[in-house]
Amino acid sequence: MSHILSQVGKNRDLDSQVHIAMVTPFPKDPHCIGGGVAGVAKYLVDELVKHPNVKLTVVVPKDSDGKTIREEWRNVNIYRLGKKGLLGCLPGTVYDILAGRRQINRLLKQINPDIVHFQGVTFLAANCRYPNVLTIHGIAERDAMWDRQWGALRWLKCVLLKLTEEYGRRRVKNVILISEYIRQFLPPKNKITKTWSIENPIADSYFDIDRQFEPGRIFCCSRVRPLKNIVGLIRAFSDVVQRFPQAQLEIAGSPEAACLQLCEREIEANKLRTNVHLLGNLSIKDVQYELSKANCFAMPSFQENAPLSIAEAMAVGVPVVGARVGGIPEMVEDGKTGFLVNPHDTKDIADALCKILSDETLARSMGYHAKEIAKRRYMASAVCEKTLHAYHEILKETL
Repeated sequence: MSHILSQVGKNRDLDSQVHIAMVTPFPKDPHCIGGGVAGVAKYLVDELVKHPNVKLTVVVPKDSDGKTIREEWRNVNIYRLGKKGLLGCLPGTVYDILAGRRQINRLLKQINPDIVHFQGVTFLAANCRYPNVLTIHGIAERDAMWDRQWGALRWLKCVLLKLTEEYGRRRVKNVILISEYIRQFLPPKNKITKTWSIENPIADSYFDIDRQFEPGRIFCCSRVRPLKNIVGLIRAFSDVVQRFPQAQLEIAGSPEAACLQLCEREIEANKLRTNVHLLGNLSIKDVQYELSKANCFAMPSFQENAPLSIAEAMAVGVPVVGARVGGIPEMVEDGKTGFLVNPHDTKDIADALCKILSDETLARSMGYHAKEIAKRRYMASAVCEKTLHAYHEILKETL
């Protein structure tokens, strides 16, 4: 990979170094990841910093109150931008429209990168003056349909996100697709000149885990919010317990308060207090431990693109029960690496979980095939190489 960047440096008269700015959510604690996009950025940064001819700056939008915080981590400068002034009290999308994009552009002008990689911040990528590429991680306007925190204003939020997200998707030239599902949301009239299919990276450490699963143990790792259908998973698990009384459901992820309350009520209503455990946000090490013990992994979301947690589970060799939505069918091969289910049908979810829990041979076979596929598709070193090729192609076009 180093020869790629050496050639890029030569083309741009930089001799040996290319300055990449990555605009993205990013973990505050490198050992604990709070969301999929932040995890992708962290794993990619971990690989990029291994190259001596890469200079890397991470820019984190709306990540502090008031002032911008500058940190240094493994020779990477990280700027955590604060929401400033009276506009700081506005919701994130509104803030981006009125101030956030200007704030990003001012900082980019200050650090003057050779190329900018926007991770999941579609509106902020629009009309960037530097060579750039956007990785589309989700369809925010669809995700917002499940955001109950806004109450009756949810539809207003959906409309606003649709306008801003489509604005961004129309005004970028280079796009990385982590699934083919995303392609249908690229507007017919746009400035896109090139797309690359590059899946999410997984830290190589996931592939080294010695999996010794405990029969009946189910793991789910996602934010506890309505979109993720955690209440539906708990409801389905109540049927699983009827067939497997000793089964355990471990749920990891940062919770939204209202959704957490609904989950706790469902646990109490179904007398599952000794079977279901809400673990909160875990460190990477603890997530890997849970995966090493998991008989299967569950992700019955209502809307997804390509969940990082499914790729992580596959890398460990854990069979997956995933919703037949978005990009999940591109990750989970039904009947071979797991099962695809209707997220609105708790019986369908429960039946799929029980098929894996009841057949150790099937579980091991599915886990083996999942790991083999993950090795080909998700290893961070391979994803980094593909990403560097994309940077190279973009920079060549700017000469």
